Amino acid sequence: MHKTDYQELIGAIHLHSDYSDGTLPIPEIAAIASEKELDFLMFSDHNTLAPKHESLEGWYGHVLVLIGCELNDPDERNHYLAFRIDKEIPKNQSPEAYVKQVKEAGGFGIIAHPAEKRNFSDAYPPYPWTAWHVNEFDGIEIWNQLSEWMEGVTRRNIAWRILHPLRSIRFPVWETLDRWDQLNRSRRVVGIGGIDVHAHRVRLWKIISVEIYPYKVQFKSIRTHFLVYPPVTPGLDFHESEFRVFDALTQGRCFISNFALGNARGFQFQAIQGEMMMPMGSRIEIQQPIRLRTWIPRKAHIRLLRNGAVIREDKAVQIDYKTDLPGVYRIEVFRKRRGWIYSNPIVLMKP
Repeated sequence: MHKTDYQELIGAIHLHSDYSDGTLPIPEIAAIASEKELDFLMFSDHNTLAPKHESLEGWYGHVLVLIGCELNDPDERNHYLAFRIDKEIPKNQSPEAYVKQVKEAGGFGIIAHPAEKRNFSDAYPPYPWTAWHVNEFDGIEIWNQLSEWMEGVTRRNIAWRILHPLRSIRFPVWETLDRWDQLNRSRRVVGIGGIDVHAHRVRLWKIISVEIYPYKVQFKSIRTHFLVYPPVTPGLDFHESEFRVFDALTQGRCFISNFALGNARGFQFQAIQGEMMMPMGSRIEIQQPIRLRTWIPRKAHIRLLRNGAVIREDKAVQIDYKTDLPGVYRIEVFRKRRGWIYSNPIVLMKP
C-alpha cells in the first residue's frame, strides 16, 4: 500500500476526566480538543468503564472519543491502559492477572509510565512498571508528558514549571527507549505517547491556587499520530471508526510528536522493497536490499537507529538508507536540542 493511501489522524492518549481524578466532563474535554484541532481522544479513567457504559464514546463533532481504563495493582504500581474491553476488570489484582484478562477479552493493553522516577512529594510517589516478567502486553508508553514534568520539579523551579509547562518537555526516558528496542527484536510492541492529563489544582505557598497543565495546554504537548486505512470521517459508524483506528494502533502504524516544537503532520518513515512500500510498524523478511526512507515537514536533526544504536544522522528534511541487515530500525528527530518526533520501528528479519 502506498503512503498516500493512509489518512493521518492526530490525537491524545491517556486522559482522565471527572469520572476519576480529572477535573472536567468528557464532552467539555472533547470541545477543547476540537479547538486544538485534534482528531481523537483516548480516555483511561482509573479502574472504571462507567463513561463507556453511559454511552460517552462516539463522535463529538470531528473528534472521535474512545474509552478504556487505567488499571493498577494493590501497591498502586504497574499501571496499565486497557482499551477495547467492555467489562470492568476487578480491582486489586496482580499485573499478571489483569494483563491476561485484557488479552483474553480481546483488548489492547499499554504499559503506562514504565520508568517513572520522582521524589518531589510523598503525596505524588512514582508509579513505575516492575512486572517485566509479564509478556502479554501490547504496547508501551514511551513518552509520558506529566511524568516528565513532575520528575523535573524542585522547590526552586516549581513556579517556573507551572508558568511555562511546555518548556519542560524534552525527551522520552532513555531506559524506556532501550527496553522498547529490545522488546521489538522478538515481537511487535507498539510505542505511544501519553499526556496523562488531570488538570489538578494545587496551592502554592498555601495562598495561590493554580491549575497544573490545563487540558488546553496539554493538548499542545505530546501527540500520537495514527496512519489509518480506510479513512475515518465524522459521522462514520462508531464501531467501524474504532476498528480502523485500532487497526493502525495494533499494527504500529503510528508515531509520537512534541507539538510544542512544531506540527509533525506529514512525517514519513517507510521501507521500500522492490515495488512494495511498507509503513512504520511493518515486520519484513529481507528478500533483497531494502531502502528505508524518512521525510519530515521541516529541516531538523534526524537520526536513524538500528537496535538502539545510531547508524545514520543528518540535519535535513529527508534521509535514505539502503540495507540488507536484520534489526529494529526507527527514527528520532530533534529540534532546538529537544525531542520532536519518535517513530514506531520497522523490523527487518532474515527470510
